[in-house]
Order: sequence, then C-alpha cells, then structure tokens
Amino acid sequence: MTTAQKILLRLSQVRKRLNEISGLEGDDFTDEIRTEAETLQNEYRDLETRHQSAILAGDGTEIETPAEPDAEMRERIELRSRASLGTYLVAALQGRRVDGPEAELREAAGVGDGIPLELWDVPGPAETRADAVTGTPSTVGVNLDRIRPEIFSASIAPRLGIEMPRVKSGTYATATITTSLTAAAKEKGAAAESTAAGFTVSTSTPKRVSARMSLTMEDIASVGAANFESILRQNLQLVLSDELDKQMLNGNGTAPNLTGILQRLADPTAPATGVETFDRLVSVFAGGIDGLWASRMNDVGIVCGVDTYALSARTFRDAAGQDLGDMAFADYAMGKYGGWWTNKRMPATDAHVQQGILYRKGRSGMRTAVCAHWGQMSIDDIYTDSAKATRHFTAHVLLGDVILVQPDAYAQVAFRVSA
Repeated sequence: MTTAQKILLRLSQVRKRLNEISGLEGDDFTDEIRTEAETLQNEYRDLETRHQSAILAGDGTEIETPAEPDAEMRERIELRSRASLGTYLVAALQGRRVDGPEAELREAAGVGDGIPLELWDVPGPAETRADAVTGTPSTVGVNLDRIRPEIFSASIAPRLGIEMPRVKSGTYATATITTSLTAAAKEKGAAAESTAAGFTVSTSTPKRVSARMSLTMEDIASVGAANFESILRQNLQLVLSDELDKQMLNGNGTAPNLTGILQRLADPTAPATGVETFDRLVSVFAGGIDGLWASRMNDVGIVCGVDTYALSARTFRDAAGQDLGDMAFADYAMGKYGGWWTNKRMPATDAHVQQGILYRKGRSGMRTAVCAHWGQMSIDDIYTDSAKATRHFTAHVLLGDVILVQPDAYAQVAFRVSA
C-alpha cells in the first residue's frame, strides 16, 4: 500500500468517526467526546496536507514525518499545561499578582496583568517538508504570530482560514496586493516593462468582546478541583466563540462591532426560482474552481446556513425520474469537497434565501485572511456584591476587524431553501 493510499484510508476512518460524533447530542456529547473531536479535526487537516504532498511526490514515494516542535516550543507548551485559569481568578480576587507557572506564562507571553490567551492554545499540525519553503532561523524564538488562540477553536475562523495573529500594542496593519507584478519572456537585450505593484494597507483598531460570569465564595473554594477548572475554561470558550462567530460573519463595522467577512464580499445574485437540488448544489461548488486558489474540488469549502445544510441532508439525486440515490448531498460533500459546514450565524436574505461563504484553500502556506487579537484576557469588576460573598468576573478580549489579505480566495454564495 502506497503512502497516499494509507493516508486516504486514515482520512476515511477519521471522517467516519467525526460523522458519528456530529450526531451526538445532550449528555452524550461529553468533555471526552469534545476533546476527541478537536483532536480528530486537527488530524484531518494534517492528513489532507500530507495526502496532497504524497500525490505531488508520487504514490510510491514516502514523505517525511512532520517535524517535532523545537525545545523552546515544547517548553512553552508544557508551561501552558501547568498554568491554571483558576489560579489567575483567585489572584484577581485577592488583589495580588500570580506566581509559579502562571507568572512564567504571563512573562513569556509578554502580557500585563491579564490572562494570556495562550492558556487556551494547542499546537497545530506540524508542517511537512513538502510544505516547507524555508526553515525558521535558530535565532528566532517562538513565533506567536501564527498561533490561533484555542479559546476560539469552535469558531468559524479556522474553517475559513482566518488566522488570528497577535498584536502587542497599537493598531494592526497588513498589506494586500491589489495590482500584481507582470512577467514575460524577453529577447536578449530587451528591457522588462516597469509595472508597479499596487498595495492597499488595511488597518484594524482594537474592539472589545466581553463575557461576564459570577461565582460565589463556595464555588471559589472548589477552584482547585480539575472539573471546576474545566468548567471555567469551557464556559469562557463557548461564550466568546459564539460572539466571535456573530462578529466575524455579520459585523457591520459600526462601533462597537467588528467588520465581518460578509461586509468584505460582494452580495451574489440570489437563485430566482426553485429549491436547491443535488445538481445545483454541485454546481455551486464547481463554480469555486478558478485554477489559482482552487484547482480541484477538494480545494473548495463552503460554510452555509443551518436551513441550507438541513436541506442538503435530505436532498438526493433524482436523474430523469430515476430512483433516488442512496447518498444525500451532505454526505456526498463530505467525501468530495474541501468542506461543507453550517453555522447558526449565517444570515438570510429573506425567508427563502440563505447566504454562504465559499473558501478556496488550494494554496497552502499563504495567509488569506486575518483577525488580529491583542494577546490577553483582562478581568475587572471583582468587588460588586461582596456582601453576598459573590464575585463577578468580567472578561474582555480585544479583537480587530476581519481583513481579507487575498480577497480572491473567498466568495459569497446564496442558496434558496424554500419556494
């Protein structure tokens, strides 16, 4: 069995298990299942990259095992595992600074008195040599710019390739090439045309996303318990991720809202008549092929609305009155395309048409979109209701607008879900 075949087999196994997990609800979706799902999602992304590399290298060619994190990164990851969210909260209650691993993490992250967002970080899939262009110089330390805070792991950001670089202070700015350089073969002695590249510099100022929770002194007495720590982290993660989705997709840019991705894209023409069919859904994906950012169908992924996804789960192919197939489009898309997901924050044009975002992800290693963060979660308002032995924690995270560094990697699409 070749390398590509082995990877393809594992992809199938991971996809099957993720489908099983997606069907779990309520008490069946435990913390262990959640952790397993996140691990499998990371593995799936890594396997996709390795599979592409194996194909490019030739089916019979082995590719190198992904490199392990260097010593500095391993130390940083280990430090995150020893730091406790509960310890940060207790220190805030007592009006003192943290010490031990919490202080070390705060110093390493270069943040002030807040909680480093790194506390939620997990290392992503390691880069394969087939993807690497140049190695990181030995003089360069841990690069926080590429780390995506795990506090937002359930958000739509990773699926749309939106990176969350850290900004230490001030305004975040990034350049987008709006006019590319030209290249052409020239005869001996012929001069090359001087064509200036056009750059648009987009800036992003910090805007605040906040969440508030209250704890009694009886709760705080249990802070050392592992399950209490887990509940604190999950509570903040779920609440902030939900709000991030709302802002990242639909933010209109008017203070205090972020500028979301839909504000950056052009509205498509809504399907005029008829509910989406199997073949029309296929054609939307096929329309994402541009030969640059997407050169095959598994380079195209789409995030759609809940009603659209539900429709696709009950839509089968019916060709010229023949019997319906045994595979719904939702299942078909899982195996053929680069992603077909839903998010409850996707808007509707009207009662019949829902919006979607098409993401062309065929060029690995290139930044396509960013949503900057300012590195830490701050806490205030710990004194209200002290007579009731209750403490309120108001957590604030500073985020920037969504900036499309490569706008051609994205497109807005529309689906008619009812007549």
